[in-house]
Amino acid sequence: MTAVVQNIRQQIDRLAPEEVEELFAELETDYAIRVIHQTQRPIKVEELSAADQAKHAALRHDIQIAADSLDRGEGIEIDWDEFLAERHRAYAARQQTA
Repeated sequence: MTAVVQNIRQQIDRLAPEEVEELFAELETDYAIRVIHQTQRPIKVEELSAADQAKHAALRHDIQIAADSLDRGEGIEIDWDEFLAERHRAYAARQQTA
């Protein structure tokens, strides 16, 4: 497991330990991780497989939709402390029922 993946896994493990195994089961071969590994050089989309080119196009489209939404003032503020507290409460509840 790469250092990047390990760091991400440790951060998520603190939030939802039971979900980590499922989330990271095949992360090393995931498209996003392959892109992270290539950050030392620009990605040449034309060199990607057809499937990865489609994923790349879909990701760019989703990012553009999100950016347009933010430009229109439709973004929401996230209270990260409350979000993390809720994840901890959910984890505690799962532990009590287990």
